Amino acid sequence: MSIEILTASILSKMPGVGKWQVKFFVHLVLLWVRLRGRYNFENMARQGNLNVWTYRQNFSKTFDFEQFNTHLYGHLGDERILVFDPCFINKSGKHTEGLNRFWSGCAGKMKKGLEIGGFALVDVNHHTAFHYYAHQTMLADKEPPLDYYTKLVKEKSANLQELSGYLVVDAFFSKKTFINPVCETGLEVVTRLRDDAALRYRYLGPRLKKRGKPRLYAGKLDPQNPDLSYFRVCVKEQNWVAYEAVLHAKALKRWVKVVLVHYFDEDKKFKSHKLFISTDMAMTGMDLLLYYHLRFQIEFLYRDGKQFLGLNHCQSRNKKRLHFHFNFVLTMCSLLKLTYWLPQVKEKGEKMPFSVQNIKNEAQNEFLLERFIDVFGVCPQTPKYNHKLKELREYAKIAA
Repeated sequence: MSIEILTASILSKMPGVGKWQVKFFVHLVLLWVRLRGRYNFENMARQGNLNVWTYRQNFSKTFDFEQFNTHLYGHLGDERILVFDPCFINKSGKHTEGLNRFWSGCAGKMKKGLEIGGFALVDVNHHTAFHYYAHQTMLADKEPPLDYYTKLVKEKSANLQELSGYLVVDAFFSKKTFINPVCETGLEVVTRLRDDAALRYRYLGPRLKKRGKPRLYAGKLDPQNPDLSYFRVCVKEQNWVAYEAVLHAKALKRWVKVVLVHYFDEDKKFKSHKLFISTDMAMTGMDLLLYYHLRFQIEFLYRDGKQFLGLNHCQSRNKKRLHFHFNFVLTMCSLLKLTYWLPQVKEKGEKMPFSVQNIKNEAQNEFLLERFIDVFGVCPQTPKYNHKLKELREYAKIAA
């Protein structure tokens, strides 16, 4: 199924989307794949067939990206997990809504710019992420970012639970003020703890008949020397071993499923350790490690959006237009995966590289080729041109 047909079919299922909005959205999808240069309104008007104000006005209109992306998920496997992660967006100037100082992972420091809090759905079987929704971070005066993210997840929790029961986040979110409120909504959280986190064993000894609160804990975990009467090996590889157990996290004030991973050097000596947890104590240690490992797939969405599809390019200062731009770019990543990559993976039954650059090169070549054929009156069905046309379509394609 082509990207044009897939987009139109999803839009036809969405109530409240008019004919012109369908026409514009399909046009924008096709333009986005073959656009050369920066992704701003002026460049869209140069290479598209609409004027600047048409693009600006339509970017200001409300569009339900959550519903659109939910329809996309019908093509995915049954085992899915949700991932949430903020993403820094470069932005200069002084008057853009939401402009503040945020953490930039690439720079490794706080920078002035914008930030989005992005949700993605990861297809566990195919090990890849598909965009769900991005919300621009708009912090109140001196508001802690973690409090803002917690409110955002709680607001979206009803819709999120229809997609998956698990939310995977990185170690920044492994705090009581985030995990406990999210768990109250019905979502289970998978994350990583600090290496020196205080974890306690459950007391399994006899209950003493004396006054006072009964004993609950049987000592603190020493990560380098875990008590193997509580832990069992869940994964064993050449350079690392993973143990699983149910322990009490003192900072979270709750019992959690813990996976302790020991890493070894070339001489098989202990090198370091990591602690991963899930609030679902019935989860297997192997699934816990897999889910946290798949969390990084959302970073590839952000990478492709920034490097190839103009996530950083929007020059508007308007909140609505920025919101549309951020969500559209990341939705385009999902559309490209579903139309160009996933069918090949299912057909061949093996992992294949996904290259946005290759898809863009081919789309740009195809567009220019059609223009040449139209202008010079060449018949593309002529057999002697078949090989040359194929060569031109694949010009500048690279290995992923």
